[in-house]
Amino acid sequence: MTKQEFAKMLADRAGLDSAAQGGIVIDTVLESIRDELASGGTVALKGFGRFSTLDRKARAGRNPRTGQTIQIKACRVARFTPGRELRNSVNSSHFGTDWLKFKDLYSRVDYFKGKIESKIKNADQLGKEARRYLDKAHALYEDASEQLRKASDSSGKAWADVKDGLEKAYSELKDAWEKARKHF
Repeated sequence: MTKQEFAKMLADRAGLDSAAQGGIVIDTVLESIRDELASGGTVALKGFGRFSTLDRKARAGRNPRTGQTIQIKACRVARFTPGRELRNSVNSSHFGTDWLKFKDLYSRVDYFKGKIESKIKNADQLGKEARRYLDKAHALYEDASEQLRKASDSSGKAWADVKDGLEKAYSELKDAWEKARKHF
């Protein structure tokens, strides 16, 4: 995947206006990581991994072309240690790369649930129709959560069913959110 493809995907998933905005986000994140590492710090992203630096001592090496012994200077190198969730998704025998798409979809469903709940202080503020949309959205979220739990122990067809169900739940949750928002 190229940086431009990554920027477009980021823009689509985050609801940004353009791939150019996705590129700005990528550049900002990478620059922030680079600055922190340059100052000797670390950047830990839970579930994804940890960026850090390592000081290497001066040592003797060998020129691969001539076989001659050379002296390698001491230096600081950047290092990345993948997190457990990233290692599991890369090595998953059932899910492969679709696991990351599934996690992204699940996160978006969770985001909309949070948005709906944050707008509502108590149930008396809702009309009957808006309350019905919120209840449906909550039921969809609970169903998606249950499917996620089941998916982690399943494979093949079960994974496809979970993915399809979650995509439908996300779509319905988004529609319910829009309809409920009109009532506030």
